[in-house]
Amino acid sequence: MLEGIIEKSKAYYCVECRKCSSICPITRIYGKFSPASIVERSLIGIEEEVLNSMDIWKCLGCGLCEEVCPSGVEFLHFMREVRNGARKQGNEGIPTHEGVFESIPKLMLEKNIDMDWLDNVETDEKSDIIYFAGCLPFFDIMFKEIGFDGKCIAESTVKLLNKYGVKPSIIYGCCGHDALWNGNVELFNELMNKNMQMLKERKAKKIIFSCPECYRTFKMDYPSMDVELMHISEFLADKDMKGGEAGKEYTFHDSCRLGRHLGIYEEPRNVLKKVGIKVKEMEHNKELAVCCGTSAWMSCDWKSEEIRKERLKEAKKVADVMITSCPKCQIHFKCTLSHENYGIEVKDFVEVVAEMIK
Repeated sequence: MLEGIIEKSKAYYCVECRKCSSICPITRIYGKFSPASIVERSLIGIEEEVLNSMDIWKCLGCGLCEEVCPSGVEFLHFMREVRNGARKQGNEGIPTHEGVFESIPKLMLEKNIDMDWLDNVETDEKSDIIYFAGCLPFFDIMFKEIGFDGKCIAESTVKLLNKYGVKPSIIYGCCGHDALWNGNVELFNELMNKNMQMLKERKAKKIIFSCPECYRTFKMDYPSMDVELMHISEFLADKDMKGGEAGKEYTFHDSCRLGRHLGIYEEPRNVLKKVGIKVKEMEHNKELAVCCGTSAWMSCDWKSEEIRKERLKEAKKVADVMITSCPKCQIHFKCTLSHENYGIEVKDFVEVVAEMIK
């Protein structure tokens, strides 16, 4: 099994320089974990040890390793495929929140989510411009007690679309990102097929995302569709807009999926600048931005918490408010802030733009 994974991911190009391990956020906190070591064990044929190891679930999929690898090893592809093989052997990792986020996508397969959730926005269920809102309603239910407001993210997105003449049709549902990254390819394919069928029925011509994970999954993991895909920051990038006085210092947290995976760095910053916010950069930004510490609701533990604490301290050095475009990043940071006081707010990109725009 591992031979095919090694071939497709170019893992055989590994020269054991260990640059991947030197930059890995998990390795920096927990030295026993090493991306290079996982590759090396695979290369020498210790297949059962690799597939039964819990280390394969610690990887965040953040992509920093690929950013510095001189040999072009596709470690993210390697890790996803290894997890798929591990799951077939009964190694399913340690999902967070008692595995509830593995159950929710399965429920979404059973029934479409048809709900009148948003207030004071204009939508059109017959529109061929779709706002794919993802799992925001479910996140709202789970994380309200730590101050997460998914409804605000969705409403802010639609209000901004309305401002520029778009009344979108809205789809709530799981894109399959977490299932794919956790090796559950069967569930991912079911979710993907359902979503593609819904889009076909609605005759979609353009899909706009506020969630980077949904955008990344549609753009990089779904079959090519004759549909335009864009993040809300890309939609807003060429629009005329004015803002007011910021009143606070802001920094921007580049989420892994929007940043390293999709290469979108300047669009959100340029939009923020147009509405009056000058982003003060953290030490680690853009291609070298540090992850929020948890990926695909897997292995959220003390190591994840330490990564978040470091990132929040880094943000506080330059700003009062940390802006992120990823709902999960916001959830994870607010989780830490619920019991640690770093004197900083965490807000979503669309929330801030909707507040500032005139």
